[in-house]
Amino acid sequence: MIDADKSDDRLGITDSVTSRLGKLTRKPPFVGRRNRRRHPTEKVGITGFVVVRLFGPDGQLKQVEQGANLVTDYGDEHIAKRMFDDAFDIVTGMRLGTGATAAAKAGAGAAIVTYIAASQEALDGVPVAVDLGAGLGYRTPHICTWIAGDVTNAAIAEVALTDETPITDVAGVVGDTVARFVFASTIDKQADDSLAVTWNVDFLGA
Repeated sequence: MIDADKSDDRLGITDSVTSRLGKLTRKPPFVGRRNRRRHPTEKVGITGFVVVRLFGPDGQLKQVEQGANLVTDYGDEHIAKRMFDDAFDIVTGMRLGTGATAAAKAGAGAAIVTYIAASQEALDGVPVAVDLGAGLGYRTPHICTWIAGDVTNAAIAEVALTDETPITDVAGVVGDTVARFVFASTIDKQADDSLAVTWNVDFLGA
């Protein structure tokens, strides 16, 4: 069983309240000998954990790559806008590449670096939120499968989560890449192999 809580990429949402009565007033940071916290915060944690499995033609597991993704700056914007705008595009699928550039919030590492032609793949199904239990948040698994005959490449090294609608056979750009993950070891997918990517996204307000 994969413990996604040990590796995470968190988005912090900070609340603050300002009171005005006639003129701006402040509460002193200290009341007596007690320290009063003037700006309490609440953070929403977003944990992205990717599991990549390569299966041979006999269905036997050949290789597993797993680890925490990096949500891009665009991904932060995407998630924030979905909180008030239902028309904002949701995640539609994934893309594969051979680039080993480290994942980054913006710039060259914030989208597929070296795209593998025809590797765009729509999600296998509509993601459904799963209740992880009281006080533990919700998980939304995003799953894509490249079956036998899809994408033959000996050096697959990266995968990106996209919201391009509809997803097309292009490398994608920073402006449609929600998150990116770079494998520790490249994957050699032969013509008869299948590749499955499960991208678990956990949400917890704490």
